[in-house]
Amino acid sequence: MRRSKPSGWITGFAKENAMLFEDNIPYSTLKTLLIVLGTLGMMCTTTRFKYSAKRVALHFFLYLSYVAASSAAIIFFFGYPVFLRVFLFTISVPAIVLVFKMAKDQPAKAVFNYMTQILISAYAAATTTLINAAISGNELTDFFMRLTFYVLIILLEYRFLRRPFLWFTNVTDSGWLILALIPCSLIAYAVMLASYPVPYTQNPPNVVYIYLFSAVIAVIYFSVFQYLAMQYRLQITKQDLELMEVQVNRLKDKLSADAIAAEKSRIDRHDTRHILCTAASLLEEGKTADALDYISQSIRQFQTHTPVRYCQDVIINATLSSYFAQAKEAGITLETRLQFSDTLPVDSGEFAIVIANALENAINACRLLPKEKRRIAVRCICTPKLMFEISNPCSEPVAFSADGLPLSKEHGHGIGTRSIFTFCNKYHALYDFSVSNGQFVLRIVL
Repeated sequence: MRRSKPSGWITGFAKENAMLFEDNIPYSTLKTLLIVLGTLGMMCTTTRFKYSAKRVALHFFLYLSYVAASSAAIIFFFGYPVFLRVFLFTISVPAIVLVFKMAKDQPAKAVFNYMTQILISAYAAATTTLINAAISGNELTDFFMRLTFYVLIILLEYRFLRRPFLWFTNVTDSGWLILALIPCSLIAYAVMLASYPVPYTQNPPNVVYIYLFSAVIAVIYFSVFQYLAMQYRLQITKQDLELMEVQVNRLKDKLSADAIAAEKSRIDRHDTRHILCTAASLLEEGKTADALDYISQSIRQFQTHTPVRYCQDVIINATLSSYFAQAKEAGITLETRLQFSDTLPVDSGEFAIVIANALENAINACRLLPKEKRRIAVRCICTPKLMFEISNPCSEPVAFSADGLPLSKEHGHGIGTRSIFTFCNKYHALYDFSVSNGQFVLRIVL
């Protein structure tokens, strides 16, 4: 019997050097740099940085220089198989620390994000190696295939993954420590399959196991994103309930004001009868001047204060009126410069919640101050964009989270701030919490 020849990609396993190019240290180093650069690009698609693009690029350049030097040294002195076994510690961990230091992510969220990208990158790199071996490619085909793979992955992630992922991470605050363990354990097991007892290029059965394991990974991540989607729906429901609560409270305030106005009108009608009788008596006695003076005094007494209209939108106007009244009752001096457009770029009910949360936080902060220092400044302009700003005195230092949100020292507080943060992310609004010259300032630009 004649034994059939093994297929192309199986034959490639016997040519490890041709697949990994480990004897070509310059190209192995270049390939490593390309993989690392592609992985960093993938991390950037799902990360918001707190530094400028130039500063981020400088840090990446220094890191890539370290990667080139360390990788070349490990491959030269210990061989490529050892490099495959230690790259998580020599390359991946420093990359995670570097990106985390420059990003606005919380630690557990950062680990989940970055390790997930490293896991995807590891599969992309291994797949490129296998394809290049199957077509008996050289260094040039290997390089351009890797470059094409990473460019496509980065573009697809930025187009389809960035926005929902950032949304999910913003609305979910708990459970990230457990979620972060998922990609860490998955990539540890994948690396073990790929490099022990020998590299996957020398162990064809392990290649099958690696890609079967990728199906398990897909199921796990599907479950994770289902969980995040559930958290997103819960957050939306919570926002709807907050909006309904604001609307109900405004309706209660209006009904209360209407009841007070109706009672005052009844009293005024009763008093008017007595005033007319008195004026008639004065006129009958010929005291015209006294009657006119009495009527003038009565008119001034009946003059009512015309309600201030801050905005054409009923919900926002009612919200401002309600919280401004609370501020005045608390002895807080108000400075307002408000210019709202007739049409708002966002849902007025949701924006009213933002205004209510901001004013409530400012009023609560002012209540802790002496009366002479209680002051709130509210400013809004509508051109060129809608910008809302509120400031109040700040007596204590304020700590900020990685997202730029003020941290509350009391348990259960900070919900209003998170609501503002969620609103800004939903509508892609710019927000800025800051402390300057003893003033706590919130700015929102839509």
